[in-house]
Parts: sequence; C-alpha cells; structure tokens
Amino acid sequence: WYNFSDNGVLRGIKGDFFEGGIRVPAVIWWPGKFEYSKSENFIAMIDVLPTILDLINYENEIDVDGESRVGALSDNDNFESSKYVVTNIINDVKKNGDKALIKYEKKFNRNTTIIPSATKITKLIKSLNPKVRKAIDTAYSRIYKFHSLQKFKDISYVDIFKNKIQYKHIPLESAAIYVPGSSASYPSSVLMSAIPAMVAGVKRIVMINPAYKGKHNPAVLYAAQKCKIREIYSIGGPSAIAAVTYGTKKIKPVNKIVGPGNSYVVAAKKEVFGDIGIESMTAGPSEITIVCDKYSNPEWIASDLIGQAEHDILAQCILIAKDKKILQEIKLEVSKQLKKIPRISIAKRSLINNGILMYIPSDV
Repeated sequence: WYNFSDNGVLRGIKGDFFEGGIRVPAVIWWPGKFEYSKSENFIAMIDVLPTILDLINYENEIDVDGESRVGALSDNDNFESSKYVVTNIINDVKKNGDKALIKYEKKFNRNTTIIPSATKITKLIKSLNPKVRKAIDTAYSRIYKFHSLQKFKDISYVDIFKNKIQYKHIPLESAAIYVPGSSASYPSSVLMSAIPAMVAGVKRIVMINPAYKGKHNPAVLYAAQKCKIREIYSIGGPSAIAAVTYGTKKIKPVNKIVGPGNSYVVAAKKEVFGDIGIESMTAGPSEITIVCDKYSNPEWIASDLIGQAEHDILAQCILIAKDKKILQEIKLEVSKQLKKIPRISIAKRSLINNGILMYIPSDV
C-alpha cells in the first residue's frame, strides 16, 4: 500500500486487496484531515474495496434510459465520449422528433410504443398486489403531509409610505418526472418527485417511465395514478430528456424535469439545462453511508445496504463500525439477504466494485 498526501495530510491510500485469492486494485479517499500518525488507527480494517469498472462503448448493449443493465461510465476519462453520445441523441430528437425517439427506444429498450394505452394502464393497476397498493397509499399520505408543511407562504403588506409590497410564489405550469424503468422501477421515485410538484401547484405533471420490452411496473403506474398524473410516456435516456425539453408531435415540452437516472440521463440534463430547468443537484446512482456500533441490528443494516446497492452497479454503500464483531455479522447477513432478491447480480456487483466496510475503534 502507499499513501496520497497533501501538505503532510493523509488523503487516501492505494494498493491491492486480496479477497478469496482474487487480486482487487483499490483506492480509498476521504476528505478529513487525518495525520500520518493516526492513519493506522483510521484504516484498521477495510473490506470489500472498490475495483475499477471496465469501460464500455456506445455500440454495446448499454442502458441509457435510467439505470445500468450492462455497465456505465466509471471515470472522467470517458466523460467526453458520454457527452458526445448524449449531444448527438439530443440533436437527433430536436431535428427528427418522434421518429428519432422510436429509433432509440427500439435500440435501447426494445420498445415500440411512446404512449401506453389507458386500457393497458388500467389492467396493470388492477393486477397490483393489495398489500403493495396499501403500502403506496401509506407512503403517499406521509410524503404529502411532510411537503404540505414545507410549503412557503406568500407575503403581502402596505408599508408606512402606503407602498404595497408582495412576495409571491408562483408554481411552474408544467414539470416532468423521470422514473427509471428498464432494469429497476420504484414507485417511491414517483411519489418523491411528483408530490412536491403537486403541493406547489404545478398544473401539468408528466411521467417519463422507460418500458423495457414494453413492460411497465404496476406499482409505478398506481403511484402515478395516485399523484393524478395523466400523461405517461414509455421513453427513457437522453432522447426522453430531449423530448420533454424541446417537444415532439406527441409530447409537449415542459418547464422543468426532475428525477433519478444513470450517467447518460444526468449528462443529458446538464446538456439541456438553460433550455429547461433541472434540479439543483442532479440525481444519479444511489449512495449511502451507515455508522453503527455493537448495539445496532445487523439485519436492518444489511437490508439498508442492499436496498441501495440493488439500484445500480454504480451505487455506493459505505459502512463505518466501531465493533469488529458486528462487521462480521453484517457481512454474513448481506450474503444471506442477497440470495433472496431478484436483482442479486446488480447488488452484488455494486457491493464488490464500490462497497466499503470500515472498522474505526474511536470517535476521534
């Protein structure tokens, strides 16, 4: 192992880690100011270190619609090529509209339909498990309550010089929410993105939900119905971002787009920013950091880690523990729970590539 330093302050370490006889190159960075004398205590135990992902190219079967199926960008060296791909797709949609949109849907999602029929949506919603429906109803109520309390109040008064002074909050006319749908599709993405817009008074809320091979998640459609979303488009990736930004014959443009997505979706949002509003912090692969001690519940912690890891192969899960025993218990629990989830390959790759378990014996 060797150290990266900045004026005598330890910033990171690089070297090889062996797990089950497999050599894993790793780099660990941290922003804190840890002196060299403290480095051995700080890095007392590290497990499941990040590896370097293989780069992929545009012609391979990649998921540019929301979350990774085969791979995604893994370092800045390939950022320019990603930007080039995204810019070409955006320009194509601007020029050729729905024709280009269908072309990219066929290529990346094997989908030929932009607008799902009302009959299909109704049928899928009816097939939803009642327990899932009830869970969505509960989540909707809780999220709506929180954001309703968050709403700003307008100000209007007349000062001593009889001047009327106002501070008004005016909702946007329209907004699009991006809900990943090809490899992972979560109703929570709908609720967390659409409800704030509802509370703010946005009149037209559009949902973009990629349908891999034309398939939609009934839970996502029910959540959209719960949020009174009447426009749903089965499109994804940079082409979808372009469509809601500039409009096509079938899709009217919106004022703002929000919601999670992979590297290509994030790059597309940055590219169209200025022509359309986006969230102040673009939402990409999930991240979570958990701090635990000997009193923590290993089963719950493992579940939280896997819950983030299954989103995307680029998701990162970090666990910091003050107790060696609980680290081992959590490792066993993660292995146990991974076997029970449908997206084991994605979660496992995320944890192996990007997961970090740290043992730090003190609070200093």
